[in-house]
Amino acid sequence: MRRRRILIPLFLATVFTVASAFLSPHTASAAVPDAPHCSTAGTWRHGELNVYWFDVNQGDSQLVVGPTGRTLLIDLGETAFNSTGTNTNATRVASEIRSICGISSGPVHLDYVMASHQHLDHIGYAANPNDTTKYGNGLYQLLTPLSSGGLGFTVGQLLDHDGGVWTDTNGDNDCDVGTSAAPSTETAWHNAGTTSLTAKRWICWLYGPSGQADRANIDGKVLRITNANPWPSLDLGTGVASNVVEANGKDVMQADGTTPVSGDHSADATPPSENDYSIALRTTWGPFAYATAGDSDGEYSVSANGYTYNNIESLLASKMGAVNALRANHHGSAHSSSDAYVNSTHPQVGFISCGVNSYGHPGNRTLNAFRSVGADIYLANNPCDTTDATGAAIDYSGTFNHNGTVHLATSNSGAGFTVDYDAGTRTYTTSGSSGGGAGDPTQVKVNEFLMAPSSGTEWVELYNPTASTVDVSGYYIDDVAGGGGSPKQIPSGTTIPAGGRWVMDFASGFLNNTGSESVRFLKIVGGVETVYDTYSYSLGSTQYDKVFHRAGDGGTWCGTISSNVTKGTANPTSCP
Repeated sequence: MRRRRILIPLFLATVFTVASAFLSPHTASAAVPDAPHCSTAGTWRHGELNVYWFDVNQGDSQLVVGPTGRTLLIDLGETAFNSTGTNTNATRVASEIRSICGISSGPVHLDYVMASHQHLDHIGYAANPNDTTKYGNGLYQLLTPLSSGGLGFTVGQLLDHDGGVWTDTNGDNDCDVGTSAAPSTETAWHNAGTTSLTAKRWICWLYGPSGQADRANIDGKVLRITNANPWPSLDLGTGVASNVVEANGKDVMQADGTTPVSGDHSADATPPSENDYSIALRTTWGPFAYATAGDSDGEYSVSANGYTYNNIESLLASKMGAVNALRANHHGSAHSSSDAYVNSTHPQVGFISCGVNSYGHPGNRTLNAFRSVGADIYLANNPCDTTDATGAAIDYSGTFNHNGTVHLATSNSGAGFTVDYDAGTRTYTTSGSSGGGAGDPTQVKVNEFLMAPSSGTEWVELYNPTASTVDVSGYYIDDVAGGGGSPKQIPSGTTIPAGGRWVMDFASGFLNNTGSESVRFLKIVGGVETVYDTYSYSLGSTQYDKVFHRAGDGGTWCGTISSNVTKGTANPTSCP
């Protein structure tokens, strides 16, 4: 008799968790019609991947346009909390998006909007119904309906890291932020260190009461990225892989080596910086790869302002792998874009979003890190600060762009790319070692597996969806139910060719054939698990000689089991 377990079904628990996290915590109001989508009449390079780094001074905002015109806006920061009306970065960025997308006037529909983290220079300042002074800029102004004084842009999905949610502590169905001197108690912090009224206002807008007029365009559209689920992938068009690889400081320990960055540290005497909860995204198109990670830090230190920096980049280095273009973390701060991170990602070009500031951005060490790998450096403004954090004059020699938006566009399906800046255009051939030769193992998928054969071994097949050979040596395959023993480490020297498959055999009994089970591809370092792909199933009866598989290699899981799939060969494109 095969092993049996009496468990609360893991599959049902997983479904409940995913459903809870992927729905906003309120009932959506009537759907708002989409504004016009990005048009082929726009200035974006059609059939290619486009990245626009907007000049928002000492803030951050970038637009990614996929080969078919699908759009992702990451951040829209402001430099002043009380800028309103037409004197905002939001109005200027809105105008640029209209031109890029070929929309002459009015709102534009964005498929995705992502807030990397909850700082003014990345999200702006949201209004609140209890305000006695007019506020509202940044992403709030962009996505608030015209009828409520906003710019009326619509969105397919708004992604937010899991900083916290509104809790109606006084039962009045009103999300009030209070004041700096007397902040309200209506925020339940989830993954937070330093907090602010900017974050409280943002949370009130995203997760406040349904039916509020300024929320109409985002109601039911908010995806809060929690730690309980695999990170989401964004649909930017066929052939584009755009994956969240980090958020909420997950799987990173503070300097003591035992305290997680994740969690509610808002009451700590010296909490982590909000920067360390940033969302990180890796996007590929053919052999081209691009990485951006908000204000993630790359060292352990304590700020004079009473918070800590934590080395998020130590984890990002392996998750990002080699890339062709890298947006410098934290505006080029010396606390970020560490030598180790830049060496690991080894970009051909780097972009620094900075403006006039007194923070020492960009740091000379950061600029030199990019120079050391031969990367061309583009800035939104040059100069930004004049002296770095050490007091040394910042060396801007060899950098490009003195003012305005920088536009990167691939060519020949990612085989090359160009960068347009204020003085012209520079052309690149996509490096085989960036986004190519050193493939990214974090993108590998569990493709299919056989459980409980009548004879022979069980097996799990992995699939490499990238355009580069991937080295999976030292990673693991395991079963969550655990009856098959400890995780199985992949042997040294194991590689999977681009678009290829690799199969690992196990003694029969590794995978549960009655009840619930999850099969995972993961990394284990120092007892800390980082899961890159997983599939969970639940059986109503004992099964033998059955294969779970995706529809097509790397496609959607069929959710049914069959017996006619052969390991190591292409999956059938349809489910049985």
